[in-house]
Amino acid sequence: MLKTNLQQILRSLLSSYSQIFFSDSKLLGAVLLLVSFFSLNAGISGIIAISASHISALLLGLNKSKIINGLYGFNSLLVGLGLGIYYQFSFEFALLVIFSSVLTLFITVVIEAILAKYTLPFLSIPFLLGIWIVSLAARHYTSLEISELGVYSYNDLVLLGGTELLNTHLSIKGIALPLSLQMYFVSLGAIFFQYNIYAGIIIAIAILINSRISFVLSLLGFYAAYGYYQIIGANLGDLNYGYIGFNFILTAIAIGGFFIIPSWYSFLITVLLIPILSILVSGTSEILEIYQLSTYSLPFNIVVLSFLLVLKYRVRNLRKPEIVSIQQFSPEKNLYSNINFYKRFGNNSPIAIGLPFFGQWTINQGHNGDITHKGEWQYAWDFIINDSGKAYKNEGNEIEDYYCYNKPIIAPAAGEVIEIVDGLDDNIIGEMDIDNNWGNSIVIKHGEQIYSQISHIKAGTFKVYKGQWLRKGELIANVGNSGRSPYPHIHFQIQKTAFIGSKTIKFALGPFIKKQADDFSFYSSSIPKLNDTVESIANNNALTQAFKFTPGQKIQWELKGKHSKFSKEELKWTVEVDFNNQTYIHSSATNSFAFFTITNNELIFSSYKGSKSDPLYWFYLSSFRLLFGYYKGVEIQDVLPISDISFIRILQDFIAPFHIFIKPIYNMRYISQKQFLDDSEIELQSEFGKTILGNHKQYIKATHHIKSDHSTEWKIEIDGENYTFTRNIG
Repeated sequence: MLKTNLQQILRSLLSSYSQIFFSDSKLLGAVLLLVSFFSLNAGISGIIAISASHISALLLGLNKSKIINGLYGFNSLLVGLGLGIYYQFSFEFALLVIFSSVLTLFITVVIEAILAKYTLPFLSIPFLLGIWIVSLAARHYTSLEISELGVYSYNDLVLLGGTELLNTHLSIKGIALPLSLQMYFVSLGAIFFQYNIYAGIIIAIAILINSRISFVLSLLGFYAAYGYYQIIGANLGDLNYGYIGFNFILTAIAIGGFFIIPSWYSFLITVLLIPILSILVSGTSEILEIYQLSTYSLPFNIVVLSFLLVLKYRVRNLRKPEIVSIQQFSPEKNLYSNINFYKRFGNNSPIAIGLPFFGQWTINQGHNGDITHKGEWQYAWDFIINDSGKAYKNEGNEIEDYYCYNKPIIAPAAGEVIEIVDGLDDNIIGEMDIDNNWGNSIVIKHGEQIYSQISHIKAGTFKVYKGQWLRKGELIANVGNSGRSPYPHIHFQIQKTAFIGSKTIKFALGPFIKKQADDFSFYSSSIPKLNDTVESIANNNALTQAFKFTPGQKIQWELKGKHSKFSKEELKWTVEVDFNNQTYIHSSATNSFAFFTITNNELIFSSYKGSKSDPLYWFYLSSFRLLFGYYKGVEIQDVLPISDISFIRILQDFIAPFHIFIKPIYNMRYISQKQFLDDSEIELQSEFGKTILGNHKQYIKATHHIKSDHSTEWKIEIDGENYTFTRNIG
């Protein structure tokens, strides 16, 4: 417990520093902490500020995850650093820092509550309000003394490191660095109130190690401003005046790769926003100078918040540029996860809409059909049950002869019932009700401008009502033959509006299984075609029990043989949920996290964070995507985020917004199943490899063996070594 608490305290401290550069990296945080001590007063003031803020947040019962991740500390840290640079350290000054930090925390929570309504970040607005208020108030505090540090820079260097440091400084100063590069480094250091080139150089190196995209964007933002100032005829000294050049750096990182998915669009927009930012820098500086206040990061906050709000009001071009939906505190991870999502689930929507039935059905009219699916209604499907090439038994003269008649209809996805039409009788076979084209129908809203319509339902069989919220797979009604329907079938379409008979839209369905002869194929997201026989995934109890992880669950593995390789703690995992409602498996031994989603029918891992030598990472790679249903011979092919592989990725990071040359590939095969009454033994095999510039290399092979004694065996071959793990799942 003590070790855990100390780890959390250290993480909250370092995260408060790294959050200023939109990161949760402990290494970056440690470097920035070191840089803050280039001025001893500032460094100590920063530590006091974070401590006061975090202790207050804990005592007030604020969200612990946000405290640990530094979200409630970095604004107070900036206030502490700013005051530490300006005033000499004393007891009175320490009191001022403590209460200023608590005030900034209060402001942070208030601003967070206001901006949360618009799903906007609070950025450094609390710092601005805090530092301005305290600066104005401190003019009345006679016990505070102005610091003389920075007035005589050579004296400061001697005090900090003796004559050796001064001589080193004079040697470095003799190196002819371009003026623009010197201004870039000083602007970086100014973010931490360190107005010297050394702080900037160290921060630049730390940013480069932490994120190649952020480093490139920092240069892009600053040099775009530098070029614009020259073109417009502005005084380049303005970039140094008040050390406000960092506004361009922070804006570039925020817009270019943190809040926006890195791409051609984000880079171009970053450059186009620089003139607007320049106007705000000059304008706000003039206004605030009246009150003898610095503009600090005000222009950065205005541009980033206003631009993000504008993007949220778009109704089209939603990916030009695209807002980050799940923040991973890394431009690279944001980009790779986004690319990975669209490769895995398609471009339609994050909403997965499946099939509206159980069992195997055949499409007897697909998109742009030869009967009714024409023009504005071309993107629809008609489903029947087909047995040996026939949709009915006997002569097919009665509606009861049709295999699909009176079969249950289910909700294809979660949503709200918007419209129901009921009370229309079934037609006699061969006849149609052309006055009521759609017959008994239901419309379900699954998301903004995403509705499904199911038609030709049997009268009086609705199990739901208008306004009801449905779960995916919930029973709706039964198949009928009402409306313009000569024989029983399900008409299914996706549309943008809530009205029955609305114009259809092209939309991929999934996940589903396609059957062809004795072979099965899995489709994550696809448009089934005419004559395809498809079915919703039917879950297998053994697979569901083994892999449908739930929050609070404990997962304990045992390693057969090689007992010295891993301790019991390294093989003991827990399933948890973070403050963003993301579910993950946590290995406390290495503090590693495997994030995943559980759907009705699948285990889908999304990303990994932590040690690459932890067995949790191997499990993540070998179980990346898995169906809870068993279909012999089915292969699940998927792609992993590029961020989950190592060294060669560094080169990829630099050009990732423009070109991807690394392709991590995952494959899962369903090998065999043996039935034992209600239990079954199932064997699955998976492989993970990567293709780099067209060359494929296999990385791991694994087997999952779910046994009838309610245990599972997981064998994995990695780097020539074989491991066998077992656990009870009963």
